[in-house]
Amino acid sequence: MKARTRIPLTNSWSHAMQVMSHEIRSIKDPGKRLEILEAGCGPRWHLDIGDDGHVLTGVDLDPEALRIRRDETKDLHEAIVGDLRTTDFGHRTFDVIFSSFVLEHIPGAQQVLENFNRWLKPGGLIIIMIPDPYSAYGFTARMTPHWVHLLYYRLIRGQKNAGKPGFGPYPVIYDKAVSREGIRAFCEENGLVLTAEYGMLSDPLKSNFKQQLVKAYTRTLQVLSLGRLSSEYNDVIFIIRKPALPSRADLQVSAALPV
Repeated sequence: MKARTRIPLTNSWSHAMQVMSHEIRSIKDPGKRLEILEAGCGPRWHLDIGDDGHVLTGVDLDPEALRIRRDETKDLHEAIVGDLRTTDFGHRTFDVIFSSFVLEHIPGAQQVLENFNRWLKPGGLIIIMIPDPYSAYGFTARMTPHWVHLLYYRLIRGQKNAGKPGFGPYPVIYDKAVSREGIRAFCEENGLVLTAEYGMLSDPLKSNFKQQLVKAYTRTLQVLSLGRLSSEYNDVIFIIRKPALPSRADLQVSAALPV
């Protein structure tokens, strides 16, 4: 494993949400409604893009998570139980596709990325969050059985519903495309622009003995890996843009230029 380039870090979970919310707000045009797809929507939406001016569609394979989102959170305009590899939106396209901690659970995630590219309008935005498989945290998730993940969420993070219908964690797969290198390669091969990449700390644990043990473990893993498995951050945010089509005026000017 080669040493990896450093990336800028968000300083907190709330800061990460602000960064992504700002990116979505930046492409909003006055008088137009943004079509947003939350791909693998889960039970809640963390971003703040205003109370109106958008249509939010949620797709999730877990019907109970989608029920919670639809009947209790009540912020989706449309809720679809479906597999992101096979869901078909036909000619419907989106201004924003947001995927938070989903791709690492999908075998054949390359197909999902190809669907995102197909579903996204020119000039649109894809935002992806994944645990970095080569952070100390992500490496541990890849190398340990699922029951260990359940114990971590229940005993360390204090999430009593972890593993119950509608609640993660879900088994991790980490398809080849689901990594910093894989996302970069996908963008390059498909004419997409990776405009920003951030390392992000997970939602912080309470400051107690358990947290100190987790920090000590990840730092030890970083040392033993000679710095290749980072303990500075756990997760990665990718901000990806699809280039806009040239306007009719641009095409006319281009056609008029001498060859």
